Amino acid sequence: MEEYDKTKDVETLLGDPKKAILAMAIPISIAMIAQSANNLIDAMWVAGLGTDALAAVGIVFPLFFIVIGISNGIGVGAASAISKRIGAGMKSEADNTASHSIVLILIASAIMTVALIIFLEPFLRAMGTGAAESTIQECINYAMPMSLFTFVFMIVGVLSSILRSEGSAKRSMYILILAAVINMVLDPFFIYDYGLGWGMAGAAIATVLATAVSMVIIFYWYFIKKDLFLKFRFKGFKFDPVIIKDIFKVGLPASVQMIILSVVSIFMNLIILQVGGDDGVAIYSSDWRVINVLAIPLMGIATGLVPVCAAAYGARRYDKIKTAYTYSIKISVLSMVLISAVTAVFAPQILTVFTYDPSTEYLNAGLTEFMRIACVFLPFMALGMVAESLFQALGMGVKSLLSSIFRNFLMLPVCYFAIMVTSDLTVIWWGLTVSEIVSALIVAAWSFMIIKVILKEFKIENGIPE
Repeated sequence: MEEYDKTKDVETLLGDPKKAILAMAIPISIAMIAQSANNLIDAMWVAGLGTDALAAVGIVFPLFFIVIGISNGIGVGAASAISKRIGAGMKSEADNTASHSIVLILIASAIMTVALIIFLEPFLRAMGTGAAESTIQECINYAMPMSLFTFVFMIVGVLSSILRSEGSAKRSMYILILAAVINMVLDPFFIYDYGLGWGMAGAAIATVLATAVSMVIIFYWYFIKKDLFLKFRFKGFKFDPVIIKDIFKVGLPASVQMIILSVVSIFMNLIILQVGGDDGVAIYSSDWRVINVLAIPLMGIATGLVPVCAAAYGARRYDKIKTAYTYSIKISVLSMVLISAVTAVFAPQILTVFTYDPSTEYLNAGLTEFMRIACVFLPFMALGMVAESLFQALGMGVKSLLSSIFRNFLMLPVCYFAIMVTSDLTVIWWGLTVSEIVSALIVAAWSFMIIKVILKEFKIENGIPE
């Protein structure tokens, strides 16, 4: 084990697992609240452009979810690998792993940028099959600026994960909040005629500029101020197959997981278009924006669990893994029960952010119905999401991927069968809900079996009687 000075964040990461989970989850959740509020406000401003624009956001979302998915996948893989090395006391190896993750994301972002520029319009037309031509044009206007600056989003995604891997969740929070605030300020000026009047393209450009500011700040912390734990070392850089394997065994399945979510969204849009048209897609995509806000405490806990359990795994403190996991399950399920209850009561008022304009006001009833049905499955979603984070922390990327495939693809045949027997969107919403509940319970049971196995290994290693 190397001798090195620990930052306060690293000491917290390696200390009491319950305190470490809260120290990670709270800043992450606050940052996600800012990001989600930004997304909702973005949608609110876009809603003022009409139903075509609102539907376009829903159609474009799965495509850029793939971009974010690749970035987050490499970020999760890097965070798991870095935190494991920090827990094992391998400081130089942790630095080298961080450097590898930056090089890998630069390569990935270059490939994605070229692919999006070449294939953007065909992709959007395929994903928007059945949508009006005016909607497709809005999709192109919105997606093109972000395609040109794909590297900005991907680099910030990985750098945020690296910050969290060393326990610096607060700094990650600061830059994400800043990006959200900048975007919210720029949006109306870039979108409407009293400013630049760029419409959907203006919304996208505002997002690019806000994210670029975050990227510059993180670069300043790591390369100029140099007051963080990890140090990037690119002089004489050579790829290490062991490090690449360690990043990819979690990162590649995690990227595929995010792509799966995008693919599922694409197919769900196609299913919904058959019975609900553009209005149905607008309801589905808009409500999921709200659901993403409601699930922020859950996502904060699940994201924070990865470095905490990975560090404990590197230190071979399997008892801390169980403590962190069971604590995460308890607080995530409880938080989602409370949030779901409040949301079910105030859903009509919450959803007015999408229906304040006379052209979209008629959607409120449909939005409210789906939201209240969704409140039934949100507590169960906590079980599945936290379990998948545990698998990632332990380097079990394939298990996390299989869990995600099962949880997400189960809804497709169920919902497709629903439209075969009825043209009622309500039946689709209930099919989605039942699928989420059943799959989450099965994945959670699997995760506790894994915990039981690693605890048995811990007892054998330490000579503890069964």
